[in-house]
Amino acid sequence: MKRDHIENFKQAFVGRTCLIGREPPFWRADFGDQFTIAFRVPWRIVANGRVAFGDQDDGQLFGLAEPLDGEERAASVLGALIVRTLQVDEETGDLRIEFDGNTRIDVFNQSSGYEGWDAHYIAGGERWGVIAIGGGELAIVPG
Repeated sequence: MKRDHIENFKQAFVGRTCLIGREPPFWRADFGDQFTIAFRVPWRIVANGRVAFGDQDDGQLFGLAEPLDGEERAASVLGALIVRTLQVDEETGDLRIEFDGNTRIDVFNQSSGYEGWDAHYIAGGERWGVIAIGGGELAIVPG
């Protein structure tokens, strides 16, 4: 039964666009229609084989005239790109969201005790949640 829920989760985000927002102390990826993923761990956007933005880049100067705005950078890289696949490492709870245009988001679930990310979506007409809990296990929850 769990396998079907994970497959439903992976398919639920395909075909959607993504807008990244900062909600201290975490970041939220909004895919529209109440489909969201909150990142509580390190994450990055990789575009064309290079890191285009890492969550720790937000607010850094990097020799620029103004601190880097993570929301603006994420929006400029992701634009209107469409999700092609969503992959979950079922051993570690790491998450990879692949978009058109050789672009992806990598989410690194780094703790043996803390929750790394959580997702909310609708599948089969019902609202579901997936939580990457400490140690890499995935919890599937209704609502």
